[in-house]
This record gives sequence, C-alpha cells and structure tokens, in this order.
Amino acid sequence: MSGERELPSGPGGFLGPVEPGEGTWTPLVLRPEPPPERPPRLLSRRQKYLLASFLLIAALGLTIAHAANHPEQAANSPPPHQQLPPFPSQSTRFQYGGPAPRYQDSFALRLTVRNTGPAAVDVLGVSQGYPGLTVRVSGWLPQTVPPGTAIELRVGLEVTDCSGAPADATLPFLDVTLRNTRAMETVSQILGDAYARDLSAALHSACDGTDYRTPATTP
Repeated sequence: MSGERELPSGPGGFLGPVEPGEGTWTPLVLRPEPPPERPPRLLSRRQKYLLASFLLIAALGLTIAHAANHPEQAANSPPPHQQLPPFPSQSTRFQYGGPAPRYQDSFALRLTVRNTGPAAVDVLGVSQGYPGLTVRVSGWLPQTVPPGTAIELRVGLEVTDCSGAPADATLPFLDVTLRNTRAMETVSQILGDAYARDLSAALHSACDGTDYRTPATTP
C-alpha cells in the first residue's frame, strides 16, 4: 500500500518509546511520612496504685518482723540514746551528819545529799511537818548535786511555838524537794535514831519551861 509507511524490520530496525494514549496519565501521589511513634507509658494510674500498695505492705511487714526479732528495743520508748534518767527520789540518798553549830537556831544538823544517778539533781527546798518549828538552810538554794557526788547542807531548826512542837521527836522527818530533767518530787526522809535523839534533846532544852507542849507524833 502506497499510503502507509512501513516500519523498519529486521535486525537493523527499532521501535521508539511507547507513548501513552490520550487520557491515560496517572497523577503522582505524594504519601506523607508516618507520624513519629509516641513513647510508651511506663505505668498506668492503676499500676502505680498497685505498686504503691505493694511497697506499703512490704514496709509494714518488715517493721513487724523487726519488732518481733527485737522485742526489748521495740518496747523501749524513747530510744536508748534518749532514755530519761530515773526519778530523783530513786537516785538520791540522804544521811544525817550530826549536829552543826547552832548560831541563832535551836538546833542545826548536817544533811548529806548523795546523787547515785546518771543526771544532775537539784535540791530546791527543805521543810518538815511540825508547825512549831521553822527550817532554814544555810547558803543558798537550789543547789546542784552532780552525778556520782555528794554535797552537805546545814539545816537549822528554830522552835517558834512550843505548843506546836512534840515533846519527843520519835520519828522526825524532813521533806526535801528534788528536781532533775525527768521530774520534780518532794520526798520525806527519816534520818534515823541519832537524829531523833539529838532533835528531842534540843526540843527539851527549848521548851521544858512551858506547859504548852503537844504529845509525841509519828508522821
């Protein structure tokens, strides 16, 4: 056919690139990059609650086990390094040291105060129960008794009213007010037979010339 162009054939012939037909173009679609992955949550709220409960139960169990293995330490309050000293009445001893110079008093005695405890003890006051006798302590009060030491007080007794003093002091006592870091106490001390004899002799000397005497009393 004279109107048609023949395509070369044979070993020397070639075909050009095939062009798409009309209406056959495919649009280019650009795909967006995937969003970055969110970091995983370590623990949820419920997991945190369960973990806290477990730790609390474990701590409680360790505390109970420690108390069971050390019952003495668990029962002590406060801890050993904060233990309070004994009451002053438990660590203080009194001893009659014999008569002292009277001066203006009807009778005077030497009173030894010894502190056997681990803490200092203050002597705040000395008194007695007979209304006809007045007590005076020479020097000053309070006085401090360091641990493991003793001090001597001069205690003067003056008869102010023979009607309020006993005829014979069979069991005379002194009330001593003490204080340490734990407590303040007033303790009554009977100082023995020697003190009773010396005080009775002083009372007879001061009041035998009057009829206004009270019978002997026992505290």
